[in-house]
This record gives sequence, C-alpha cells and structure tokens, in this order.
Amino acid sequence: MTDQEIKGAIRRSWDLSSARYDSCPGHGIGTEDEKNAWKLELTRDLPGPRQRVLDIGCGTGVMGLLFAEMGHQVTGLDLSEAMMAKAREKAFIHNLSIDLIAGDAEHLPFSDGSFDVVINRHLLWTLPHPDMALEEWHRILKKGGVALIIDGVWKDRSFLIRAKRLLSDGLARTFGHTHGGHYDKELRRLLPYDGGVPEEAMVSEVEHAGFTGTCCRDIMYIQKMQKPQQPWFQRFAPGKTYYILAATK
Repeated sequence: MTDQEIKGAIRRSWDLSSARYDSCPGHGIGTEDEKNAWKLELTRDLPGPRQRVLDIGCGTGVMGLLFAEMGHQVTGLDLSEAMMAKAREKAFIHNLSIDLIAGDAEHLPFSDGSFDVVINRHLLWTLPHPDMALEEWHRILKKGGVALIIDGVWKDRSFLIRAKRLLSDGLARTFGHTHGGHYDKELRRLLPYDGGVPEEAMVSEVEHAGFTGTCCRDIMYIQKMQKPQQPWFQRFAPGKTYYILAATK
C-alpha cells in the first residue's frame, strides 16, 4: 500500500467508528469522577495557566474539549471529518470553543513554534510513521512547550492476553457493542505499534525526536474507573499498561 492508500484506509476506519465511538468506555468519559481525574492529569505538566493547545488525532474532541472547558485556546486536528463532526456537536451543546482542522498527524499544517502544548490520546499505535509524527510535534511546539502523550499496551503476544481479547471482541460483536472501524490485517502489518506502545519504547521515541525532561505516570486507576461502565464481557480483557508521558521541547 502507498502512504496515500494507508491514510485513506485509516480515515475510512475512523469515519465508520464515529457514530458509536464515545459510547465505548475508555473512549468517551463516563462519569464526573473520571472527568476530574483527567483534568488533574492534564494540568500537572502545563507550562502556564492559559495555553495554546493542539489536540492531535482529536477524534470526537474528548481531550481537546476538556482543555477548552479549563479555559485554554484549543485546536483539534484529525484525518476523519466524521469524527470531528461529533466534536463540533459536543462543542456546540456545551458552549465550548475549539477550532477543528482536517489534517495528518505526521504532516502538520502549522508553522514552527505555533503551540504551547500538544496532546494526543491512543494515537501513536494508529500511525505508520510514529517517528515522523513525533518530529512534527516537536517542530510545532514553542521552546519550553510540552507534549502530553496518553498511551499504553492493549494487546501483546502472550497467549493469555490474546485469548482474552479474542473472546472479548467476539462477544462484543455478538452483542452489538463494537464501535466499528477495526483495521484489517494488511493495514495492521504496516503499523509499528499495533496493539499499543510500551512505555520504554515511547520514551525512546520521544527522546529521539528531541524532547527532554521525559516523565511517565501510570494512570491505570483511570482505566479502573471506566470498568463499571463496561459490559461484563469486556471487563476481563483490560489493557496491560496505561500511562501519560510528559516531555518538554
């Protein structure tokens, strides 16, 4: 597949996911307690009180709209117009301001030093060239700006985790709880971090892109907060790790 074909397949996948994306625990935010936990984690490493924030791979705007709610100036970027349509709806309903732009996380349409903060959640595993993306994120940050990357490992090659995931995904399809948009096997083979990014690999990638002061925090407690919102057949196949990484330009 050419790069254009890869990006087209990724876009179609998330367009398909848009209708039900927020209804899946771990994608949307289910409770006020979870929202407050996210706000706490997102504000710990900010360089100042009112920041220009870029939410890369913003999807339905879950993280970006939290920043907007906290008074920051937010731009969201995503390949999928259908996902961003959901973000626009939520912004209108909650009277929040966010600029939404169609674009590629690996080729950002912004000049050097345009933002104070870049944020992304569950994104790097979806990219064919995560190293290119991180270099771009470093480029568009101001000196002293901060990258906040939320990621983890959802699947590994161990027999137990694979078995649990296969069973959970099969039951989800049976009960109609999938959000759609699953990548096919051909596309997954082209993704270096299909299944999630181990913490040590993320630190290495971030530092190679030129970031410093890297700090990782475990946020599995947020995943546990999401568990009561999940159908029973999804509760026994949790992610293996979940973390937020902060790094400085």
